[in-house]
This record gives sequence, C-alpha cells and structure tokens, in this order.
Amino acid sequence: MPHRLTDPFSSPRKLSQSVVQAGEMLGLVRAEVARILGFKCENISALYDGRLVLEEGTTAYEQAVLFVRFYQALYDWMDGDEPKMIHWLRGQKRELDNSPFYLMIDEGQLEQIYDYLISSGSESISQ
Repeated sequence: MPHRLTDPFSSPRKLSQSVVQAGEMLGLVRAEVARILGFKCENISALYDGRLVLEEGTTAYEQAVLFVRFYQALYDWMDGDEPKMIHWLRGQKRELDNSPFYLMIDEGQLEQIYDYLISSGSESISQ
C-alpha cells in the first residue's frame, strides 16, 4: 500500500525524493515522470539515483511541487488505496475526454488535472 509522503516540501532534496516515491507508487516509469517534469532521460536517471536535486525557481521544481500535491490529493481522495489510485489515473474521464494519465504525460496538463481532482469532489473522483 502506498503511503502519504512525509513533509515533501521541507527541502529541495526531500521534494526530489518525494517525486520519485510518488511516481513509483502511481506505477509510472522514469520516462513518464521525466515528461511531467520536463526532464531529459539523463536528468531523470540522476534524480532517481539521488545524484540530482531539483533546483528552486526552475520549471521542473514547480512541476515537481504540483505533481506531489496531485499525488497527495489523490491519496487522500482514495484513502491510500493504490489500485483505486492507479485506476483513477489511467481510467477514461468523460469530462476530460481522456484519461488523466494521458493528459498529464502526453499533453502536459498536470495543472489542469490537479485542478479537476480538487474541484470534482469525492463523488466524482471515485467513479
């Protein structure tokens, strides 16, 4: 069962580690997390290996904060139920005309998916 990330915004290193954990707990491969952050493959490998720490003020850092917030919100809505979280992420949503997964990874719409998640309420989220 995935866990709620502890104090993910306390430092750039902690945020970097939290991004890796959230990606793994949502079943994302490194290349998918790289696309969310706007990273190249060599950068994402360094992030996963702990050789790279996200830098405040960069687009990747901002995307990382949003991604961790998205993970935390989804975790809360689904009471930490990993299969439900992954199903929601990959499932087709009528209101979005696609799955949140594809919109985040292929269309760069993490912020819109986060807003949708927050504004939809628990009844819509569990569908």
